[in-house]
Amino acid sequence: MSKAPRTAIVSFIAVFVVVVAVGGVASVVIDDGESTTGPDHIEVENPQFDAERVASDSSPGEASVEMDSTAFQKKVVVHVGAAYTQRDIAPLVNTLIENGHEVTVLAQEGRQFGGGQITFAKGTVDQIAPPTGDDGSQLTGNLEGAQGLVSLGVTTYTDQDLNAIDTFVEENGRIVMGVEPTQEFGFGAGHSQTYSNLGVFTEPGYVYNLAENDLNYQRIFTEPSGTELLTEDVERVVFPSATPVQASNQDETMLPIEGSELSVTREKTEKPVLVRDQNVALIGDTDFLTPENTQRADNDVLVGNIADYLVEADRDVGDNNTEKGEEETESITIEVGPDGENRFSPEVTEIKPGTTVKFVWNSSGHNIVPTNQQPSDAEWGGVPETKEEGYVHEFTFEQEGTHEFVSEPHEEDGMYGVIIVGEP
Repeated sequence: MSKAPRTAIVSFIAVFVVVVAVGGVASVVIDDGESTTGPDHIEVENPQFDAERVASDSSPGEASVEMDSTAFQKKVVVHVGAAYTQRDIAPLVNTLIENGHEVTVLAQEGRQFGGGQITFAKGTVDQIAPPTGDDGSQLTGNLEGAQGLVSLGVTTYTDQDLNAIDTFVEENGRIVMGVEPTQEFGFGAGHSQTYSNLGVFTEPGYVYNLAENDLNYQRIFTEPSGTELLTEDVERVVFPSATPVQASNQDETMLPIEGSELSVTREKTEKPVLVRDQNVALIGDTDFLTPENTQRADNDVLVGNIADYLVEADRDVGDNNTEKGEEETESITIEVGPDGENRFSPEVTEIKPGTTVKFVWNSSGHNIVPTNQQPSDAEWGGVPETKEEGYVHEFTFEQEGTHEFVSEPHEEDGMYGVIIVGEP
């Protein structure tokens, strides 16, 4: 009985020695470079890693967000969710301020930028704090006199908010709403009713593209379709993470490029990620507005078009509904050296005769000296002496014409300004 196991062990050792010997020989042959029958290298196709199909430029250049609208001193309300920061909205807000428009920021609970005002590169805007109580509304009253409303990542709308939005749209106010893909799965109260009232809605999931994208598969390229308004002069836009959106009537859309797929189905999709139905636009992303993303593709053009779209609303708001050179306000402020920079803000100001201009020194060491470009009967002499921070100079401009001025200590830095009175 004891011989059978011993025989099996001997057999195993013999087989092992043969295998090791063969392996050793094979190894020697390979090491000597004499073998020519080894397996071929297999090329694996991974289009998502094809450098020629991926926009890998992490520093594509500087954004140039510009407006073409001739509207002036219009009011735009920017309503942001709790996850958003001042930086996220800076490109849009700065563009509106620089072109002479009034911006009011409504910060949802959990996100306040600090104080009653927020300072941006181009000026300051009012911030409205979240209301107290379950029935409080940030929109009621704040949309009064406004042409445009921007809603970014807002998770909750009260009944009062809904009523304010309905009234705003009925009076031809324009709305741009931006949502994130994650919001589609967890909307707060009021979203379904809001979208229903506006004739727009979102769909689950996000759009991605493994073959052609901007740095990663979720940063999709999109192209315009339909009547150009938001998409005028736009060839391509990058949306860092976008969910599909729809509208009852689609006057204008941005569609993902060929080869894009939907996360919930893993199938190719042509569903839009931006839709506009007359005065209502819904965008399935908000990150395209940030400073770094406005540098990508034609994102800066899209942001400028959105600003134009908001202020061009045909909403009758009384004296606020004016064009450049026809503003009804009787006073305006020009900042001298804002944030310690050697410039005037705004650099170009258009007013009607009889308007009082207040020059406020935000930093020290500046004066104001009129140049030779003045109306023949101009009476304004500027402020020849350099003044300290906090100094204020006021003058009422009666004569039509162009009043150019400079801060002499910083003339080489280009610290020039222009006041255009009437229609010279």
